[in-house]
Amino acid sequence: MKRGLYYGILIVLIGIFAFSAYQVGHYMMEKNKSVKVTEDVMQYTTAVDEGTREKGEPERIKVDFDALREANSDIVAWLYGADTGLDYPIVQGSDNEYYLHRLLDGSVNDNGTLFMDCECSADFSMPNTLIYGHNMRSGNMFGRLTDYKDPAYYKAHPYLYLMTPEQTYRVDLLAGCVVNDDADIYSFDLSADTVEAYMADSDFTAKAEYSDAYRLVTLSTCSYEYDNARFVVLGQLIPIDD
Repeated sequence: MKRGLYYGILIVLIGIFAFSAYQVGHYMMEKNKSVKVTEDVMQYTTAVDEGTREKGEPERIKVDFDALREANSDIVAWLYGADTGLDYPIVQGSDNEYYLHRLLDGSVNDNGTLFMDCECSADFSMPNTLIYGHNMRSGNMFGRLTDYKDPAYYKAHPYLYLMTPEQTYRVDLLAGCVVNDDADIYSFDLSADTVEAYMADSDFTAKAEYSDAYRLVTLSTCSYEYDNARFVVLGQLIPIDD
């Protein structure tokens, strides 16, 4: 091999390695920053029973929303499920773009933040409230939501908790499905027939029975079965006493 060609190939390989190293480093930096920002606001959450979160993940938590909103006034709720990796504040911006790639502190970051659709009522009073989050390979944000594709995982975690300034809810999960990004589950008002159709098509069989007496919440993230696929988990909000 000619020396010039050899050095040319070497330079290309070094460039590929350097770019790959940069990408990995950038990914890890953004992941770590996202984790730190979330951990910083966890100081405003405590276990309901023990009063501390230092001994693992409690069944339920309570949230000091007055203090939390001093950190970010856009925070409207907190989503939590013990041993699910879902333990995050939910924000609502003036549009559905800002928090796609921004953390709670406003810094640009590919992890983004869990956010409520800007057209929904912040108090979850609409028939169906939409919550979006990225499906991160690290498991951050809604990276663990797709675990609900496994019926055994649902069996171990059939509900989550949603805390708002006004009310605490148990989120009884009804369905988990891969859908198109324009599926009718993204409507703010789902008919009983639509809910039952998603339950029939769900990756798991729900323990809870659907009742139109309760409002719904749809958690949505990207999925990769085909272009513009989404994985959604549909739940009903059951008010509980704090």
